[in-house]
Order: sequence, then C-alpha cells, then structure tokens
Amino acid sequence: MVTIQLNDNQIELKPQENQPFLHLANNIMPGLTAGEPFAKLCCQVVAEGMKQNVPQDHPLFQSALWMLHQVGVRSMSVNMEAGEVKITQSDKNDLDGQPFEEHFTLGNASTGRAMVATLLHVCSRSVRVNGQEWHVKPQPIETMKRVNQEVLQSRQFGEELHITAMRRLLALLVGGKTNDDADVLASLQVVADLNVRGFSYTPDGSQVSLEAFSEPNALAMAYLHNMPPDQAKSLTERVRKLNERCKQGGKQTPETAKSVKPRRRG
Repeated sequence: MVTIQLNDNQIELKPQENQPFLHLANNIMPGLTAGEPFAKLCCQVVAEGMKQNVPQDHPLFQSALWMLHQVGVRSMSVNMEAGEVKITQSDKNDLDGQPFEEHFTLGNASTGRAMVATLLHVCSRSVRVNGQEWHVKPQPIETMKRVNQEVLQSRQFGEELHITAMRRLLALLVGGKTNDDADVLASLQVVADLNVRGFSYTPDGSQVSLEAFSEPNALAMAYLHNMPPDQAKSLTERVRKLNERCKQGGKQTPETAKSVKPRRRG
C-alpha cells in the first residue's frame, strides 16, 4: 500500500485513470513554464482541494498526491489559516535513473509517473538548429491553437506534417526573425511537438536536413494526447525508424528544396 502523510493523516494512494492527470497538467503547465517548482505547484492543488473540502479519494486530489509522491514527497503540512504549505519529509525522486520508456507502462500511468515524466520533459526540451541548442519555451495555449491550425491549413498534398511545420519555421528564420521572437518560439514548439530533435539549413533556406528525431518526445506526446495503445505504439515505432536512419548517416532530407523552402510573397 502506497501512502503519503498530509498533516496528521496518512492517506492511501489509489491508481487513477489518465484523465485527472491530464486535467491537472493544464493547470500546472503555466506555472511550470514560468519556472515554479513542480512540487510547489502540486502542493497548491492539494491546498486548494482542502480549502474546497474535496474528499481525499477524489481523482484530482489523489492525482496531485500521486505526482508529489513520484517526485519524492512523503509528508506535507497545510496550514489553512496562514495559507502555508510545507513539505516535511522528502525522499529520492522515483524517476531518477529510470529509462524514459519505463515511465509509460499502464501501472506507471495510473500512479502519476507518466504525467510527471511528460511535464518535466516538455519543460526541458530543446531543438538543435545548425548545431546550437534552442530551448523550447512552452507558449500560451491559445497561441499554440492558432499556430497549429495555421500549420494544418498550409499543409501541401502528400506532405508530412513535420515538413509543413519546418517550412513555416524556416520562413520566419530566413525572413530575419530570431530565436527569441514569439512567432519563432511557437513554430519551434510545433516542430518539437512533432518529434524533430535537430536540423540544419542553409542561409537562404533552400537546403534543409533533418538530423534527429526524439523518441522520448514521441512517448510523451502520445501520453499527453491520451492516444490508445496501438496508436501510441505506431507513433513511437515510426519515430524510432526515422531516428535510426539519422543515426546511420541517412539524414532525412526532403525530396525537393521546394517542400520546405519558404514561399515568397508576391
């Protein structure tokens, strides 16, 4: 039996479905991307649940406690009057030293490990551009909805989606935008979400080589989008094959420069 101590109560943690973890992710992500500690954000969820008298077996309450347990929290105290939350006992992070793919078993998904691994991964990603690591800074949800829709609308017939996203990003870079520009950051996030780990391009954007794909990112995205097992397996296998070709020296170069070369506006 897995437990966590909250004030003077020892609470039993019970396996949960994916949905409450995914729901909490939307609440935690803004603070996490702003640099707030992961455990602090989960503690705030617990404190808010207590304030609203949420039952201890409520799925969201349980999910928040599971995620705290996964990052090593074993005991915490909440002072409702003072509005203070303290972690009174912590242990080793349960994710340390484990192969990334092991976080996504059915058992680990139901105990919060898959969600913790996903959130920590999403907030620490980078894409290697012409040999330089560009940090992927998660952008506002509304911004990403708009940019993702624009990518879909600009997709050419038969074109793989990551090529479409690359074409949009390159149009901005070749047009003079820098890697701290808001549009570039959003486009870079789309490229990273589509598992691109590294690429290089010539100054005019006429030659592009995709150099690496991220298998851990494929696992995280499959979980974050709550894909059924067969679809998640298909995605990760595809990314694994693409990445193997890159490792063997067969960089993924589009068939024609036109497929990713930025379109000129008349």
